[in-house]
Amino acid sequence: MNIRIAHTDLTLGNRFVRKGGDLILADLHLGKTMHFRKAGMALPAAARAADQLALSTLLEEEAPERLIVLGDLFHSESNSEVEELAMITSSFPQVDFLLVRGNHDILSDADYRSLDFDVVDRLEWHDFLLTHEPEPAAPEKINMHGHIHPGVLLRGKGRQRIKIPCFHRYEDGFCLPAYGALTGLMAIAPKKKDRIYGIAEGEVFQL
Repeated sequence: MNIRIAHTDLTLGNRFVRKGGDLILADLHLGKTMHFRKAGMALPAAARAADQLALSTLLEEEAPERLIVLGDLFHSESNSEVEELAMITSSFPQVDFLLVRGNHDILSDADYRSLDFDVVDRLEWHDFLLTHEPEPAAPEKINMHGHIHPGVLLRGKGRQRIKIPCFHRYEDGFCLPAYGALTGLMAIAPKKKDRIYGIAEGEVFQL
């Protein structure tokens, strides 16, 4: 279930933001599985395909006109997952793909263009400044970004605790959760006026 932010035309879905024909997500970190496997960590083959499958399903179900990725499309250097992404983008020729460059995006612009991605360092988009890392925005803009991989800790009875990904709307910024499955979570400490939208089992809900 998606949730619409009151007094805006933004819709929050399972780790993505939608406005009109634009779909925005952050921090896929494709290739991280291969990066770990090269380092000698045994990860199941299913982990490698999870993000590609999630992305393909999202594009098919949401049918956006444009997909904007707020940085860290890939985790590091080129590997076989680059070719797998090329297969996905070529399957959706009706979608424009745009990458807002992140600190892990070390491939050349030509490499990204071969994947049908245009590349920018930042983008003014409606009432937002889109970046990868948090940056100061003009007074009339809100900085929408990724990079943090925000998570929120929920506590239950009997000392039960669970950390889940979330959207974090704070004073002059809006942090998106990481889309990649192996990215980990950074626990945030929201202030009283902040708004937190948690994600559990694909459902988005305000905390």
